[in-house]
Amino acid sequence: MYDKQLKRGVLVNLISLVSWLIHPLFFVIVTWLFGPELLGVYFLASFITEVANSTVTSGYNDAAMIFGSHHADKEDAHDELYGVFANALLMSLGLSGLVLIAAHFGVVPMVEWLYDDRADLAGGLMILVWTLPFMAITGSCIAATKARMHMEYAAAINGFASPLLLLSTSLIAWWVEGGLIGLMIAHLVTRAVLAAMAVWGFTRVFESRKMFRAMRHFRLHRKMLTFALSQSLNMTFNRYATRLDVIMLAAFGHSNVEVAFYASAALLTFNIRQIKFIFSNSLAPIVARYHKAGDSALFEETLGRVARWTTTLVVPAALAAIVLRADILTLVHPSYTDDSVFMVVLLATPFLSCAFGLAGNCIVYTAHTNWNLLNAVLIAGLNTGFNLLLIPPLGLLGAAVATALASLLYSVLQLIELWFLERVTIRLGAVFKAHLGWVLLVPLLVALWDPGVNGTVVTRIATAVGLVLAYGAALLLVRHPEAHALLRRLVRIVSPSQASE
Repeated sequence: MYDKQLKRGVLVNLISLVSWLIHPLFFVIVTWLFGPELLGVYFLASFITEVANSTVTSGYNDAAMIFGSHHADKEDAHDELYGVFANALLMSLGLSGLVLIAAHFGVVPMVEWLYDDRADLAGGLMILVWTLPFMAITGSCIAATKARMHMEYAAAINGFASPLLLLSTSLIAWWVEGGLIGLMIAHLVTRAVLAAMAVWGFTRVFESRKMFRAMRHFRLHRKMLTFALSQSLNMTFNRYATRLDVIMLAAFGHSNVEVAFYASAALLTFNIRQIKFIFSNSLAPIVARYHKAGDSALFEETLGRVARWTTTLVVPAALAAIVLRADILTLVHPSYTDDSVFMVVLLATPFLSCAFGLAGNCIVYTAHTNWNLLNAVLIAGLNTGFNLLLIPPLGLLGAAVATALASLLYSVLQLIELWFLERVTIRLGAVFKAHLGWVLLVPLLVALWDPGVNGTVVTRIATAVGLVLAYGAALLLVRHPEAHALLRRLVRIVSPSQASE
């Protein structure tokens, strides 16, 4: 029913994914310019701020998108629609203020307790927490446009403008020799500009007059705020679990350079998860509509199809990253020449997220956030234990193994719960061909042993290309539907007369 909107949203977000290539470019350039010692502190401060931002904005953004979707198609529901947006914006701004107050009193004691050898971390954190109000504005405005299936603003702002502005302002900070503080101010300026762009995007889709009226006559939307509070806590624990490895490596005394080395690998592998976000952003308003209509059959069919797409795309990205990991990390900085096998383990997280993580998204889109919150609390606790147990003896590899174990448990829980709550799951029949394609490559990978450290750069690039092409051939062998459709289109383009026969 919503195939056209889904494909349009996917196309817009796919264009956005291409722009996400700028993010790795940002890591490379700022590491070259500022050095890994400074970047270790920058990454640590950024990851701590990300956890705080999840508390402030994530649940309210999701609430604006989901509850806004319930009213976005109704001509006579403007009061309810703008009331939802006013709740999301004002509550996230209010929470931002509370976090700023808490940071004023708590940042220095926290840094002295956990990171007594990183005195410059406190100053950087105090600047970064001021980005929270701007991120609240950006998130609320973009979520509102998504409720009406206008994905182009999210793609333009988060995809293109964000990395380009961050790179540009960081270059200015380096040029004026601003050091760590200059880099943090560059981050703050970027967030302020993005907030202004998001407000402009909102006014292109909605009427600012009605929004101001909803804010003046603010009324609590209790059902939405119950959802938002639960989802914010869920995303906070979730983000804590995904950033915990870097935070704890620093707390265990690993150097800034080691932290930067690991964080660079973690961010590069994390970027692969954007493959899922291409589709999940477009899936959200559609799932919300199917859920409200009680159409579980279309819900499950759409989920299975999209999960097949995300799995199909994540495998070649992971294969290329396994083979080229050492070259990629050396490109980030020439000093990153230590054992990089931990990055192979880290790749389990984006693979699991793309293959099965949409189940967790759908639990949110159907307003069962308390279940995801329970999962997040459980996994955050287990991941903390895994890190405490594995980092001292194994170092960076231990942190990666802890993250991978937590991700596996998280995926299993989400699949079970979506079935229990909605009688919907990612059925094997919908996705097994995408998985069978990479399983067929396992003997080849075993024969190559560790292609990421063997041969020259040229041979490793050739190996990566060969593995990706082999995966494509395996998909054709198992008659993967989208792979066969793509092949037929290519045949029609190359040889129209043969295709017609």
